[in-house]
Amino acid sequence: MHAWLGTPRVPVLAVWGRNDEIFAAAGATAFRRDAPDAEVILLDGGHFLLETHLDEVAEAVVRFRPRILDSAARAATRPTAT
Repeated sequence: MHAWLGTPRVPVLAVWGRNDEIFAAAGATAFRRDAPDAEVILLDGGHFLLETHLDEVAEAVVRFRPRILDSAARAATRPTAT
């Protein structure tokens, strides 16, 4: 998966709980190795981040949405190999 992330410059948003005991914060920051433009947000929460920080996660997704749309528009206008 990480190799795929770096190839077409897929927009990556990782919203993570800084105190997650199952998926450590290093897992979120690792996305930056393969997707240098990744937006990584570490919130002061644990594994059930949506239950404790839903508003912050939703806000991050809404702010990130234009990057997804821009990426899709660029992909649609990219010439295809024949």
